[in-house]
Amino acid sequence: MTAAFFTLVLVLALGAGVLSRRGSKKEISDYLVGGRSFGPLLVFILGAGEAYSIGTLIGFPGGVYAHGASYGVWFIGYILLAYPIGYFFAPYLWRAGKRYGAMTLPDVAGRHFRSRGLELTIAIASVVFLIPWGQLQLAGLQIALTGLGISIDPTVAVFAGAALALLFLMLSGVRAPAFVSYVKDTALLLGAVLIGLAAVIETGGTEKLFAAAAASGGGSASHSTVTGSSLTFVLTTIVFQSVGFFIFPIIVQAVLAAKSEATIKRVAKFNPLYMLMYPFLVAAAFGAVTLLPTKLEGTESDQVLLQLSRQLLPDWLTGVVAGGAALCAIVVLCGAALGIGAIVSRNIIPGIPESRQPVWVRGVVVAYLGISLLLTLATPQLLLTLVNTAYYGVTQAAVVFATMVFGWKLRPAALAMGVVLGDVVVLWLYLDKHGPVSVWLAEHGVNLGAAALVLNILFVVSTRVFWPPTDPVRGLRADGRTSGTAAGSVAARSEVGA
Repeated sequence: MTAAFFTLVLVLALGAGVLSRRGSKKEISDYLVGGRSFGPLLVFILGAGEAYSIGTLIGFPGGVYAHGASYGVWFIGYILLAYPIGYFFAPYLWRAGKRYGAMTLPDVAGRHFRSRGLELTIAIASVVFLIPWGQLQLAGLQIALTGLGISIDPTVAVFAGAALALLFLMLSGVRAPAFVSYVKDTALLLGAVLIGLAAVIETGGTEKLFAAAAASGGGSASHSTVTGSSLTFVLTTIVFQSVGFFIFPIIVQAVLAAKSEATIKRVAKFNPLYMLMYPFLVAAAFGAVTLLPTKLEGTESDQVLLQLSRQLLPDWLTGVVAGGAALCAIVVLCGAALGIGAIVSRNIIPGIPESRQPVWVRGVVVAYLGISLLLTLATPQLLLTLVNTAYYGVTQAAVVFATMVFGWKLRPAALAMGVVLGDVVVLWLYLDKHGPVSVWLAEHGVNLGAAALVLNILFVVSTRVFWPPTDPVRGLRADGRTSGTAAGSVAARSEVGA
């Protein structure tokens, strides 16, 4: 029964992928950003589909189960803060994309600042830090299917996951993961809510659930108040990752696919609704402390939600959860592959005409998925050790985006150097875990990416004094005010003439 409903979910997803071909065109803009035609519902579904990865069902409940309150607070907090930031700033990204015909963040930055060097810097940094994302999804797929008891060989599972991602992208580009996300989100939300409710019912209510967790051997970590260095880490991580959320390549796709700025703002108002599933995931994590027969240690904690599902839900619902988990990995894998394909074809390799770019994007997608597949099977821990650096590295471009919006007088070369500085510091601190600087940051709970971003900002600000620009570029915000004033003047003259 579990396997039957798991298969049913994947068949429905495949049907949604085929349906996405309706209305699709052969132009590169349609393949990468849906021709900038997505309405509020599709943007909402695509954004959520690519933001909530396999980590939602594995990493979040496993982290709360193993590490307690601090993990849940920062995970939920940064997404909640990212949405109001996106409400005000994501429309500028869409405006720049529309103005410059841009389909990636490097497109936007390079054309706004008229700088090939800045475009190439952001492009290379994005690809480098996004490469581990694909392996993370495939490794998560293995964990999910194993934890849910789906009798599929792990090797077969990752091959099938990569093949499905490739099939979806070949069908219609960004449209396919958007349509597939309807199925994925339904299964994900249904699974999260039902597992959480089952945990509450099984323990006799919410109060008893938390009391039992507190009284058990693992309860102290689960109920500790976030103080000291843990509080510092939570706060720095919330602020840092919320700043980088809407410039993460797979989220940029959803923003640029919208049909208007108004669509972006309308979606931003409702984005937090998706997070209503988190209380249920928290309840499941706390309930697992006492409901699971054995305590899960180390990496086994990633299976906490999945094992709880097998214990509390009927087989058919476990199959639905398994299908949702698989689609979480596949949809985000699609986003990562398409993002890298677009950046390599449009921003790294020069001179490819737009008529040839769809072929190049597909070729890069195949190569990326193949490399991710081989690394997952041959060296499963090689890139997973670097996956946490993805946000650390990509968010260094936030300084570039802020400059683009506010029109700060800075040289494009200085912005590029700031990104490189931040990324190099990130890799140094992350790989040199036992070095004095890394140890000090860990002891004081400072997010590594936030520390690197501060250095990035200090460097860029210093160049404004010691290396001022000769021809600064106007900010998008100033252009918006000018356009608004001009429109108001025209309207006023019209009324007078009338």
